[in-house]
Amino acid sequence: MIYGRVINDRAVVPVIFRLPSQPDFSLDFVIDTGFNDHLTLPTQAVSAMNLPLYSSTLARLADGSEALLSIHLATIVWDNMEKVVPILASGYKPLLGTALMKGYHLGIDFQNDGLVSLEKLVDSI
Repeated sequence: MIYGRVINDRAVVPVIFRLPSQPDFSLDFVIDTGFNDHLTLPTQAVSAMNLPLYSSTLARLADGSEALLSIHLATIVWDNMEKVVPILASGYKPLLGTALMKGYHLGIDFQNDGLVSLEKLVDSI
């Protein structure tokens, strides 16, 4: 089970990063159900974390424009399991997309400091 909070009308959950030769650390990600990939991070964060480049892709952004985005790989701890996921270098805030939530039930209490929960679905085990 993964827990987060509603902060400034946004559902936010922490994601734990596991980088080589560094202690684990957590970053808060805004859940974006309109984003069908795993995670985005601002380009500056990707550079600061020294995430390896995997590839690039042409992406259609929320405003309808297209942009060439770099895809990096990162190891995260998701629901107590280590997982390597693609990270799109884009935007101004970290976003968590539906690909990472596949097989989970998303619950959100939309009020200030409301509970956000991601619970693994029984048939997805």
